Amino acid sequence: MEITERKYGLKLPRKVITLDYGDDVGDLYIRFKHARHTEGEPTDDGRVIVHYDENQDVAAIEILDITTL
Repeated sequence: MEITERKYGLKLPRKVITLDYGDDVGDLYIRFKHARHTEGEPTDDGRVIVHYDENQDVAAIEILDITTL
């Protein structure tokens, strides 16, 4: 997570609720909190999608093809 924080200027929560790794495509989804509704915003390079809750706090991140990060 530190690599992702440094590369994208994010401060990510340290408590992880769930992890989901899609080994067929190499995507990693990390959920930090339960949220009714999230809005996902991709980073400029499109490799990470940051999901924000209704308070604009990071609720989850999705790393697309983690091997390229």
